[in-house]
Amino acid sequence: MRRHTYKSLFLLMTVYMLALPLRSQILDEFPVSDRPDRRMFDERVFYSKFIFLDYLSDAKTWFYYFDIIHRRQSGLENNNLFEQPLRTSIRPYIAYQFGRFTRVHLSPLALFISDPRQGQPSDVQQIGDTEYELRTTLEITQDAYIKKAGKEWINMTHRWRFESRWRGVDDPFGPVWNYRMRQRTRFRVPINGKHFYDNNVLYTVNYHELHLEFGPNMNLNQFAQNRNFVGIGYRFWDWARVDVGYLHQYNFRGDGRTIDMSRGPMVYFFIDYFSKLRIGRSRIDNIIN
Repeated sequence: MRRHTYKSLFLLMTVYMLALPLRSQILDEFPVSDRPDRRMFDERVFYSKFIFLDYLSDAKTWFYYFDIIHRRQSGLENNNLFEQPLRTSIRPYIAYQFGRFTRVHLSPLALFISDPRQGQPSDVQQIGDTEYELRTTLEITQDAYIKKAGKEWINMTHRWRFESRWRGVDDPFGPVWNYRMRQRTRFRVPINGKHFYDNNVLYTVNYHELHLEFGPNMNLNQFAQNRNFVGIGYRFWDWARVDVGYLHQYNFRGDGRTIDMSRGPMVYFFIDYFSKLRIGRSRIDNIIN
């Protein structure tokens, strides 16, 4: 009964999230015949992210981590993806592990420093118009595995984020608040015959993420972002990993028709003591049995 209830709630949330982009079109104040064409700007970006995780307790249920993000972007009509700043942030978390597969994370307060995207000539006038944002994040992560020959093979992770955002906290008139929901599905597949949590494992990684915005001043961009990443990763020292790949992302501006298509390299670096919960699991099982 409980499992059926969870499935029903998940289905209801999925249908609701998929319907929001349609609802945003209904809210359009322009008649169909007068609506301007969609415009898409092709922009080059470089994304990087550093993540550090460690335990708070010997029971290995409570842990903390933080991530540091640094992003750059190309200028108008060029492909120099390091020319202009895009975003820098630091975000601390505290988290609890419910069993082996489910985690809940809370970031009470994080700082994001963002610069306008450079897609059209009018954006050049906003260079240096930096936005300071404070953000609170609740995150739920659910792991799953696809087995091959009785061993865990494909590592699949569903992640849901619920973000409360205060944008422009340094504005004399006060910040603008909005709320965002994010859903990401990620696949990691070892390609050298090892388990994902084994040392020296080489693996492919790809994920797909949807962002939905709510609140004042969101206009027609409730369907805010679609982010896709594909790359390759390597684990070393048991608890460190590097992922390198290609990012392809769509950002919808407030009019619902102007789209920034961002693409370029992305690099992740993980210091992940949390992995020790699973390292050598098969070897331990063999010793016990």
